[in-house]
Amino acid sequence: MASRLRLTKRRLQALAGVVLLLVLAALWVANRNTLPTLTSMQIEAPPSGGLPVVQGAEWKAGSVDAEGFAAAAENARFALLLDPKTSQIAVKDKRSGYLWRSNPPNEKLAQETVKGTLLENLHSPYILEYTSGTETKRSVTNVQDPKIAIRYTAMGNTGIQATYTHPDLQVAIVIQYVLTDRGVEVLVPSEGLSETGNVRIFALNVLPFFGAVSRTEEPGYLFVPDGPGGLVYYDRKRPAIGTVYDFPIYGEDPANIKMTERKTPREQITYPVYGLKRGNEAFLAIVKEGQYSASVKAVLPGNISSYNTVSANFSYRQEYGRKVSGITKEVVSTIQKDRIHEDRRVEYRLLSGEDADYVGMAHAYRTYLEESKRLAPPLPAKDRIPLQLSIVGGATKPKFGGKQYEATTTFAQAESIVDDLLSNGAANIRVTYQGWQKSGLAQSDERFPIAPALGGTEGAKRFIQSMHGKGIQVWFEDYAAWKNPESTSFYLKSDGIRSMDTSVLQAQSGRFIVEPVKIVRGMKEVIERLKGLGVDGIHYVDGPGSLLYSDYNPRSPLTRQDTAYYYEQLLDYTRTQLGEVGVVRGEDYSLGHAGMIEELPFSSSYDIMIDETVPFYPIVVHGTVEYTSTAGNLRDVYDEQLLKAIEYGAIPFFRLTYAESRVLKESDYDWIYSGEYAVWKDRIVDEYKKFDRLASVYNQPIRDHERVSEGVYRTTYADGTAVTVNYNTKQFDVAKGGVR
Repeated sequence: MASRLRLTKRRLQALAGVVLLLVLAALWVANRNTLPTLTSMQIEAPPSGGLPVVQGAEWKAGSVDAEGFAAAAENARFALLLDPKTSQIAVKDKRSGYLWRSNPPNEKLAQETVKGTLLENLHSPYILEYTSGTETKRSVTNVQDPKIAIRYTAMGNTGIQATYTHPDLQVAIVIQYVLTDRGVEVLVPSEGLSETGNVRIFALNVLPFFGAVSRTEEPGYLFVPDGPGGLVYYDRKRPAIGTVYDFPIYGEDPANIKMTERKTPREQITYPVYGLKRGNEAFLAIVKEGQYSASVKAVLPGNISSYNTVSANFSYRQEYGRKVSGITKEVVSTIQKDRIHEDRRVEYRLLSGEDADYVGMAHAYRTYLEESKRLAPPLPAKDRIPLQLSIVGGATKPKFGGKQYEATTTFAQAESIVDDLLSNGAANIRVTYQGWQKSGLAQSDERFPIAPALGGTEGAKRFIQSMHGKGIQVWFEDYAAWKNPESTSFYLKSDGIRSMDTSVLQAQSGRFIVEPVKIVRGMKEVIERLKGLGVDGIHYVDGPGSLLYSDYNPRSPLTRQDTAYYYEQLLDYTRTQLGEVGVVRGEDYSLGHAGMIEELPFSSSYDIMIDETVPFYPIVVHGTVEYTSTAGNLRDVYDEQLLKAIEYGAIPFFRLTYAESRVLKESDYDWIYSGEYAVWKDRIVDEYKKFDRLASVYNQPIRDHERVSEGVYRTTYADGTAVTVNYNTKQFDVAKGGVR
């Protein structure tokens, strides 16, 4: 009898455990369903649609010139020529007579020393990279394939479509060449790619030799989007290892598991452009579609050819490391099964004379952004330069065998810092508050109630009201990508993005990236609560403007393009609800959406290949959005980076604490190694005075930038104001203009 009772008791306990698990599961599901809908935020799904493949009668060439080119299309400024045998194109500038070629002329190629496929590539308007079956070995083909079939179709009077069929590979691609009023566009419709056999398209390099310059036949350089902008001169000597620049736009996709990790950190590409200058001619190429799965590829004379080239290489599949099993770290190299279905489009803006340099390229890109309404309107003029202050509230750190939040700047102390700066001549201050969350951890969504050690919710309200009384905005910093599993309501397995092998992506620290749609939905409540406090904006430390990724969740896959779209929507929603929003880095898709960019890229990746760093991106955006360089108290080389910020048109920026910086040791904010206000006060006041000399050009476009002499650079603004920075003497001069 007693044994039966014990058995019944165990069964009841087991049943109770099952019921508890079911209740917890129900609560978990209910919690997942409590996130606001995108519809409630007036956010729609990403737009669909694609580039069409033109149908029609086959185009036949008329008369051809001595080089084999026939007229294919024409507009008021340019003529498009096509060699029907080789499929090479040329674009003639009717005003100057200059001829831009897709490939070097035959008489030049006759002098080439490379042979085989490398020589064939030089004759082709594209290089197609492919794999076969389950193999990872990549092979290439091009228009020199002896069995290739090419069919041309006219696209009205503006362009021509070429359909290339490789019968042995059972692969076909469509490339369209269309004239614009500024040059030519090259389009690759996803609809026009077909794979009917065992071969899989891996990558397509379109017009890899457009405008190519043979060694030093003409003075000039390649422009690559490294940091703020990088120039690669034709006449420089460099080691053989420094002859190729090939990096993905917006950096590596963290969801693409690489077999080998890059050993040295890089300045990831922030904007999808590249360019080339030869003599008095130049082009700027804008990757307008397909940039999220493309790389910029620049190659110098060497083993591949004797030409300086720069182009876009479009990926259609990735090679990644697939885990052998769940109990080992061993991976095998694998090619992505499904092709990336995205259209590709590159516009070449052709430049001449005074516009044929990196400044003209920047102006061409700025014009494109303005025309496509991707750039904000000009900023309002200000009598005093804005001062960006990021104040660190506090952090959670190990203490007494556990963890404890420790304040570094209470709201009352933050107010004393602001008041002190105002009394010492600073003006137009904006405060962003960091480390305000209850958890005291970075990348956390345990935000509320606001950390009591800072003054809590009521302290925050009093601080914000006081700042508003002084005409000062208060933003709160937040995170919209990575999450700490110890301090988030999101779940790793159900909410984390999936890597290419469909496993959940997780960093060695245990942190994971939340699906972008869920991040956006989750921010609605956060924004509403901050709005109730009177907060004027959110500064997103990660996510929008600085991090793009795919999600290979088979239930709801997203591309990097989708992520960029949802981030744009989040920025717009935040700005609509609170008034302002800011980002870090300022990748180009965030332009026109964010009102402030913290730490716009100002330094290069220090490649052997990059000869000179130039302010291409600052020229593009200045006067339409505020941006900073590295915080003044965290510079590696103080004087040089201060002068760089002035040369590039940044506003002053400091990241501060009231307490000693050592309080942040062993916390998520221990990288702020020097920020105590009492230590930095005098420098902040002095530096603000220096930046304030540029207040009159705060909202003006940059008209010109030049190297005056070794170590001396001049930035000229729309009204003629010239800022000359001398890195030799560590001084700068502002010569006021007066012409608008």
